[in-house]
Amino acid sequence: MRQINIPVHADQLKALADRFEAFRTELASTAPLTGTDGLHQLTRHLRTSHELTFETLTQLTALDGSQATRMNGALAALDCLAQIVQQAGLVSENLTAAVSANAYDGTSWSPAQDTDAIGRGLRHLDARNAIATQLAETSPPLQICAEGCRIVSDHLTKHFPRPAPSQTRAHAVGATAPLPGAAALPGGQRAAR
Repeated sequence: MRQINIPVHADQLKALADRFEAFRTELASTAPLTGTDGLHQLTRHLRTSHELTFETLTQLTALDGSQATRMNGALAALDCLAQIVQQAGLVSENLTAAVSANAYDGTSWSPAQDTDAIGRGLRHLDARNAIATQLAETSPPLQICAEGCRIVSDHLTKHFPRPAPSQTRAHAVGATAPLPGAAALPGGQRAAR
């Protein structure tokens, strides 16, 4: 069984929850673009979504097989993280659907060039509406991800509390205690014999 620093992972999960929440806010306030600009916008969002999915998977991998599996509710905590990975994947799925719905800048083939300008405007309008729908559908899974990270973080903190500051100081002092037989020097310092 691997020994990991549980308080550090609890902090990382709390920070991850904040990032999921910030991403949800960002997507909710995004005015969808189309064409090349839309593709660049969606590419940035997809990169963030994949990073968040990977970081959640990293937390699940770290906790699984560690001493965290001995705590009460360990299976529920691990299942929760697995569900967060799935929900984050759904966000990526919505964003890839938006990529597919995007109206790209190429002109459609048409014998009458005049109709293509009208057709292009309609294609981009339809694409904006479709992309907006896909962005809106990312909100519920991102909220689940943020709440799930906080729940697991709180559970870890409850079962693996940080040592009290006095214990930490005592441990630090004990770690630097002089070796037996060391002679005292002025100022409380010691020198080895």
